[in-house]
Amino acid sequence: MSGYFRNARQRYLGVDIGLHAIKVVELSRSHGTFQLESYGIEPLAAVLMDDLTRVDPKSAGQALVKALGTASVVARDAVVAVPDTQIICKNLELDAGLSDDDLELYVRLEAEQYIPYALDELALDFEVVGCVPNNPERLNVLLVTCRQQTLDWYEAVLSHAGLKARVIAVHAHALERALEALAPCATGLQTPGAVAVVDFAPHTTVLSVVREGQLLYYRELLFGCDALADEAFNSIALQHIRRGLEPFVEPLASLVLSGAAASRSGLSTWLEAQLGLPTQAANPFALMRINPLLTPQALLCDAPLLLTACGLALRGFD
Repeated sequence: MSGYFRNARQRYLGVDIGLHAIKVVELSRSHGTFQLESYGIEPLAAVLMDDLTRVDPKSAGQALVKALGTASVVARDAVVAVPDTQIICKNLELDAGLSDDDLELYVRLEAEQYIPYALDELALDFEVVGCVPNNPERLNVLLVTCRQQTLDWYEAVLSHAGLKARVIAVHAHALERALEALAPCATGLQTPGAVAVVDFAPHTTVLSVVREGQLLYYRELLFGCDALADEAFNSIALQHIRRGLEPFVEPLASLVLSGAAASRSGLSTWLEAQLGLPTQAANPFALMRINPLLTPQALLCDAPLLLTACGLALRGFD
């Protein structure tokens, strides 16, 4: 893959910039085994909009500096994700055997048909996924685009904190990568299929359904996890999750809980019993080595908040 989405190999920092907080995860790898070196979570000032790129990047950059300082991060090369709502992904079928130059030309021609913006306003990248099933003369090509000004904003945030954006990824791809790390120790994730992820935040909760790196479904659930006792929260969460999943008719393999409320005592077990769906709080570090300087008890509580940031850090080792 060329451009912003190409691979790089070194110690990496995943930076998840959300509406409510910035989360950073630093991973290293030795002899094929990953180690969590450090992590940090820094709240962001409340914004009355759902597009952070309208905010001065220095404001987010200052919060990122605090997160890096708290975590004592060493890595300077960062992987950051653009929200799926600001990305356009399109699967294309092209003839096999094209040269690299011809392939890029055809992708740009196809993009002109599908993308509702002028190409000179866009950052465009593509990846050859493989041959079309049962047709080796055709290739599956994934086209990924977003506005250049969106990428510029994320690069400015990182630059303010002294980081370099070596990879700019897609949020759903990072989420899928983190779920792959979680799969060997999570019931239901070993089975191919769509996975629902519920990300609890203080004021809103986001429901995403992903499969093989693609966002199939996205919905904001209009409840948060602040100021609710466990019993009341469990009932309200169940109602909203059921209602949120009603329009999605495809069978689900499992449900993963992330965010601020995911580690509440008994929540995953209770939701699994009510929904009849394998459910677990996210801990993408369960099979990794952990820096001895990190506190295990704190990490167990914080791990569900770091699912996407971990997926971003893993992206750097492809």
